[in-house]
Amino acid sequence: MTDAMINPLLALHRQAEADLLDHGPVSIVNTFGHPEAQYAAIRRSCALIDRPQRVLIRLSGQDRLPFLNGLVTNAVWDTKAGRGLAAGQGTYAFLLNAKGRILADLNILERGDCTLLEVDVRVAADVVAHLEKYHFRERVAIENCAAGLHEVSLHGPGAFDMLNSLLDSPMDGLDQMGSATALRAGQALVVWRDDPTASPGYHVIVPIGEAQTLWQDLSRLAAPPPAAGSSPPTTARPLNRTAPPRPSAWPAGWAAFNTARIEAGRPLFGIDFDQTVLPAETGLLDRAVSFTKGCYLGQEIVARMASRGQVARRIAAFRMDGPELPVAGAPINDEAGQVVGIVTSSTASPLLSGAAIGLAMLRRTCSDIGSVVHVAAQGAFRPARVVEACHTGKPM
Repeated sequence: MTDAMINPLLALHRQAEADLLDHGPVSIVNTFGHPEAQYAAIRRSCALIDRPQRVLIRLSGQDRLPFLNGLVTNAVWDTKAGRGLAAGQGTYAFLLNAKGRILADLNILERGDCTLLEVDVRVAADVVAHLEKYHFRERVAIENCAAGLHEVSLHGPGAFDMLNSLLDSPMDGLDQMGSATALRAGQALVVWRDDPTASPGYHVIVPIGEAQTLWQDLSRLAAPPPAAGSSPPTTARPLNRTAPPRPSAWPAGWAAFNTARIEAGRPLFGIDFDQTVLPAETGLLDRAVSFTKGCYLGQEIVARMASRGQVARRIAAFRMDGPELPVAGAPINDEAGQVVGIVTSSTASPLLSGAAIGLAMLRRTCSDIGSVVHVAAQGAFRPARVVEACHTGKPM
C-alpha cells in the first residue's frame, strides 16, 4: 500500500510546501512553516493536525468484546455481568505477547455495531495478524481499515467549537476516550476525545474519500498565514463587519504537537517505549492496565511485577538546569558517573520560556521526583532534575 493510498491529504500538504517526515510507510507533516504559531494554536486557540500515522482496525461480530478482553491489558468486557463497553465508551490498552512485552498500544472505541482499534500504522498489520492468531471459533471479523478511513485532529481550547462549526447540528462534549457519531453535510463521521497535549483534543474519523473536503473546509476557516513570530488569533477575521467571528483552525504539524505532548508528559509508543518494554516501565499503568479484569495474554508477568512493587526502569520526565537541549538517544548518568538511562524525547518548552525538557527511560533508583541526573547535551554531561510532568496544561 503506497503513501498516497494511506494519506489522501499528501498532495495538499505538498502543494502547501509542508516540511514532511517519514513515519514508516507514510509521510507526516513536520511543519507548515511558522512552528511557533502552530504551537500557540494548540495552547491558545485550535490546531488542525493530519494523522496518517494512525490507522483504524474494525472488529465486528457479537463476540468481539469478550475476544478482545482476553488479549488486552484494560477491561472491555465484564465476564460476571455479561456486558462490555457501551456504545460511545472507550479505553486505552496495551496488546502484549506471552512474555508480557508490548506489541502495540491501542485506543479502543466501542461504537455499538463494531469496535474500532486506533493504532500506529507501522504495527497495524502485526496487530491484525496477532488478533487472527488467537481467533478461533469466536464470532468476530477483523478488518484493517487503513485504506478506507482517515483521521484528522483538532487540538486546543477552541477545538470543540471548531468541530461544532462544521457539523449539521451541534454535538455534546465528550469524556476522555468517549466517541460519538456526528453528521456533516449528511455524511456520518466518528469523533472521539483524547488530550495528549493537555489541551482538548477531538479526533475525527471519516471515509477516506471525504478527507480532502474536510481538511479544506477546516483550513478555510483559518486566518491567513502570520508574519514570522506571530501567534494565531482566537477567531478568524470576519468576512464583513457585521458577520460574527468564527473559530479558527490552524494547520499544524508534528513539531508543534510533539512539543506540546512532551510538556504534558505523554509518552508515545514507538518513540518513548517500544516492543522491548514491559507495561510497568511505561509509567502508564493507571491509564492502560486493569488489575481486576481477569486473565489476558501476558497477564501473569504484569501481575507479578505489580505484586513485587518494583520495576528496574521506568519512563520519567526531566528538566535541564541549563538551556542545552539533549537529543533522543543521549545517555544519562547518575552523580557517580554511572549510566542510568537514555533520553527518549526532548524539546525546548515555550511554557517554560524555552527551558530544555524531555522524557527518559531511567533506572528506578534515579527516577523519583527531585532526583538529580546528568544528561549528555551539546558535548558535555549537564545537570537535570526528574520532575512530575503535569497533564493539566500547567508547566512542569
